[in-house]
Amino acid sequence: MKNTNLNKRFGKVAVVLVVSIVILAIGGFLSYNYAYNSGKELQDKQTQLWNDAFVYFSQKQPERAYLSLIDARLTFCDMLDFYRKQVASDTYLTKEDINAAIVLICQSETYDNLFKLESASDWIQKAKDEIGKIEDVDTRNELNSFISRAEEADKFCAKYREYVKTENLPDEKYQELVKESLKVGSKAVEASDYDYTIFEVRFLIACGKSFDEPILISEARKQLYDITTASGEDEKTKLLWSLLSN
Repeated sequence: MKNTNLNKRFGKVAVVLVVSIVILAIGGFLSYNYAYNSGKELQDKQTQLWNDAFVYFSQKQPERAYLSLIDARLTFCDMLDFYRKQVASDTYLTKEDINAAIVLICQSETYDNLFKLESASDWIQKAKDEIGKIEDVDTRNELNSFISRAEEADKFCAKYREYVKTENLPDEKYQELVKESLKVGSKAVEASDYDYTIFEVRFLIACGKSFDEPILISEARKQLYDITTASGEDEKTKLLWSLLSN
């Protein structure tokens, strides 16, 4: 009788253990499946946002490109890491890849606005916001140097827009403005900042024409000749030669 009860008790325990193991196995499978599928969805979303960003950028929609990359960066999480470990691929984007792309958009749009002598403060601020997210020290240093030059250029453009609205502009005003610009422009040459040098020429042409100062036009022509000789022509240098001819 005792053996019968003991067997029954062991039987019940065995059933409970089997059921528990099955439940744990099912739970583990469901958890794995959920994590894997969630990670895959995040990976697909990240890839799509990355592709969308470059489409927007090519369509001259930088703000949408910037926001797409910001959203792409938000996809990084434990589930994405889990999925990538299961797939074991080394072709996926890193957070640093996306950070670098965001910075490039900020720099490109900053200089495009400056080239048009418009305010670039919004894009400069966006670039500033990215500094702390950049891991590479050299890249951070380059970004800090870019921001410094861009802020100076933005001030020049703001002064220029203010000065050209003023009738009977005092000579010392534009002379001071151009002198400051040339000084920062020399720093851009030392840093091999092509985009700033292009801005410099654009700025000289604008000041030369607005203030009717031939010496500024001559300096712009000389700088532009040096640029195109060293780097060849592109869309902006062609436009600058056209501005000089008209």
